[in-house]
Amino acid sequence: MKFEGKLEGRELTPRPTRIDTRFEVLVRCSNGLFPASIVNMSGSGFRLSAVEGLEPGLAVSLEIPMMPPVKGLIRWVTGNEAGGVFLDAVAL
Repeated sequence: MKFEGKLEGRELTPRPTRIDTRFEVLVRCSNGLFPASIVNMSGSGFRLSAVEGLEPGLAVSLEIPMMPPVKGLIRWVTGNEAGGVFLDAVAL
């Protein structure tokens, strides 16, 4: 169900389309190197599963086999999942 409306005089802008996926990455940051899975992503963000050592505000590099590393910033962490934004737009 799509909600269209206004909040205190401002229009609600829809989130970018998310694509469900599952592929393994290495997350490199100042806290170390951790294996994780990207479980969904959009052109501007990602959701990781099975992560450790991450916290909001942490700069990361996502290392995907056969591709150059992608820089991101962790926005939230809950249990074994974390979400972040890409610092550069990514083509899907």
